[in-house]
Amino acid sequence: MLINAYDSSAGRVLRSLHKVDETIKLLHLKQNLTPTSKKDVFVLTFANSVPFSALAFPITLQTHTRETITVYDERPYRDSQNRPVNTNDITIMKLCAFLQQDVASMKLGPLKNMRPMTCRGFAEGLAARIRGRATLTTDEDKTLRALLVYYVVCLMEQEGTDVELVGLNTLRAVYNWQPDFSLGVIEGVGHLRSYEDLLKAIHKNPILYKLKGVDLKDFQALGSSIVSTALKGPVIGAALEAPCLLAAFAYGASKFKLLNKSPMGMAFDPKYAGQAALEAFWKNIDYTYDLNR
Repeated sequence: MLINAYDSSAGRVLRSLHKVDETIKLLHLKQNLTPTSKKDVFVLTFANSVPFSALAFPITLQTHTRETITVYDERPYRDSQNRPVNTNDITIMKLCAFLQQDVASMKLGPLKNMRPMTCRGFAEGLAARIRGRATLTTDEDKTLRALLVYYVVCLMEQEGTDVELVGLNTLRAVYNWQPDFSLGVIEGVGHLRSYEDLLKAIHKNPILYKLKGVDLKDFQALGSSIVSTALKGPVIGAALEAPCLLAAFAYGASKFKLLNKSPMGMAFDPKYAGQAALEAFWKNIDYTYDLNR
C-alpha cells in the first residue's frame, strides 16, 4: 500500500525537486515543526521557516532519530498573517496526514472504515467524467464502475491479500451487486498497483471496447478533474494512486458544500448514498480524529 502521495507517479518529481525528506528531517531536528492534536503529526504554517514554497501533500518519513512522523503544510490555505482562508482544504490535508500516520503505524482500521464511501466517490466521479467522453450502455457503465471500485480496493490492501474476495465484499457494500456479476468483472485482473494498471485493465475488458481509444494522458486528465483543490490538478492526480489522500478527498467531497457539485461530490448526494450512511461516515471520522484544532 502506498502511504505517501510523494511516491505516486505524479508526486515523485516534486519530492526530489523540493528536497522534501532532507528539509523535513532538519526541521524536526531543530524542533521547528508545529505539533498537532495527533501524536507524531506536525503542521507547517507561516510560523515555521521553510526553504520551499509548499508541501503539495502530507509526507510520512523516518527522522534522524528513527521516529516515524507525518508533516503536512497549511501555508497554501493561509494568508500572510497566518490566518486560515481555506478551511476545507486544511481539513482534507489534516485528515490525510492523520490517516498516513496511522497506516505507517499499521493501524489500518480508520482507512478501511472509509473504504466503501471512498470507492463510491471515486467510481461514480470518474465514471461520470468517462461518460462525458463515451456513451456507455447500462452493462458497460456497471462493468466500468466495478473495475473502479476494485482498483480502490487494491490501493488499500497489502500485497498478498485476497483482493478478489475483498473486492466482492466491497462491491456488495457499495452497490449491493450479486457476487456472480462482480466476480465476472474482477476475476483474474490481479492486484492493480497504479493508475496505469487500471487503464490497462479497462482496455483488456472486452465489454469496455469503447474505451480502447482513451490513452494514459487523457485518463489522467479525467481522473484529475473528479474533485477540486486550491493546489489544482497535480494534487488530485497524486491522489489517484495514494489511498489516504483519496479517502481524505472523499470525506471533503461528501461534506463540504463547495465540493458537493464536483463529480466526486455528486456521488454523495443523499438520494443515492443515503443520508444515514453519510452521517455514519462523518461521525466515524469525527470520532476517530480531532480535525477541528
